Amino acid sequence: MEKDKTKYMKTLIYTTAVNTKDRAIDDLDIFDTTKISWEHYCKRHNIDFYVIDEPQHPDTSPHWFRYWIFDLKPDYDRYLYVDTDIMVRWDAPNIFELYDAEQIHAVRDNSGLSWIWEGLNGYQSMFPDTKVDWTTYFNSGMMMFSKKHKNLINHFKEFYISNQSIIQEYREKLRKGFDQTIFNYFVAWYGDKVNLISEEWNLFHMIRREILYNGYFINMGYFWHFNGLDRNTQVQQIQNIWTQIGENYER
Repeated sequence: MEKDKTKYMKTLIYTTAVNTKDRAIDDLDIFDTTKISWEHYCKRHNIDFYVIDEPQHPDTSPHWFRYWIFDLKPDYDRYLYVDTDIMVRWDAPNIFELYDAEQIHAVRDNSGLSWIWEGLNGYQSMFPDTKVDWTTYFNSGMMMFSKKHKNLINHFKEFYISNQSIIQEYREKLRKGFDQTIFNYFVAWYGDKVNLISEEWNLFHMIRREILYNGYFINMGYFWHFNGLDRNTQVQQIQNIWTQIGENYER
């Protein structure tokens, strides 16, 4: 039934690849490769693909720009955000056909529990009346939502803009990522829920899970997330994998 509905919906997959002048890393080092996989996926499934490649707000890390999507591309029914360091397997099914448009869908993040626990405790004072259970904490590197969630996404963007200096103080003190823990709290405070789906759709921290160098991840998941690596290793691993499997994306 969801597959039939999707045929009549406008769907968009998007990512961010923004190189601000003070940023130490260059997204294009990896995006030149991962982008090819997404263009192939979108063509197979008749999905539009979009890259946020310009800063959307002053003195802001590109991690936050994903929440500007309704300003940039407001006319879609469903959206899928993916981090720049995610590659999609050449034969992956259409994710929009597998999950409904009523909920936000993401993958539970359970790869570094001490990091998650410390982040949740650190940001608790920002949301004193809201609780986020570590067992339902999700990774924001892959999130699927719909136009029904426009208010939530836009209000979170506005929350960031209004509290930018405070958020930066927390960031400098805690060093626990950028938007992810704050968005987990905000969704709970907003009264919304996230449907946690299979890790096949965001196979993150593959080196920590011991499935990167042996190549197990290729058959274990559809969306491969090359995070948790220093940038030089990350670039090298993505390029090495591409030499092994790149021809599959030419079919």
